[in-house]
Amino acid sequence: MELDIYNALLAFTLLNVLDIITTYNVIRRVGSVAEANPIARWFIERLGVAGLFILKYFAMGFIVLVGVLQNALTESIWVNNVILALVVAWNSYQNYRLRPKP
Repeated sequence: MELDIYNALLAFTLLNVLDIITTYNVIRRVGSVAEANPIARWFIERLGVAGLFILKYFAMGFIVLVGVLQNALTESIWVNNVILALVVAWNSYQNYRLRPKP
């Protein structure tokens, strides 16, 4: 059980870092209009990259809080990891699509 929560948190942290990096790269190329989440777009438009970090940390804390309150921390984090993996894949595709053409 202890190893499972460790692995879940490790993947959770890495996927959140990848989400920040890939989101930042898309926004740098296209602007905040590329952000589909209206809450995230609001934070980014008002606070820039700092807004992205602030929102990300609040979201991470919320996922952990829900998992603790439901007595299902590991499961809550793994569900979030699957969703985040899809978001990172989408952001990566957008970065590929928006890359400079030779």
